[in-house]
Amino acid sequence: MADQDVDKLRSEVTQLRNDMRSITETLKTMAANRTEQSYDQVKAGMDQAQTSARKATNAVESQIEDKPFSSVLLTFVIGLITGLLVQSRR
Repeated sequence: MADQDVDKLRSEVTQLRNDMRSITETLKTMAANRTEQSYDQVKAGMDQAQTSARKATNAVESQIEDKPFSSVLLTFVIGLITGLLVQSRR
């Protein structure tokens, strides 16, 4: 009877090990999938940011080409204001 209990215990321990291996493999797969999904989301966000930056750059270039004098004047005024603000903080 004791031998049967020991054999049953060994069988259950073996089954437990197999179950733990299966759980570990499932967790690894889930982690890999989440990592890949996160990477894809970050990449998509970066692509969208690059597209927006290109559009903004093109809009600024177009504005400068359409109104060069106004663009130079605006840049001068912004620089002047920035200089005054920086100087007043010293």
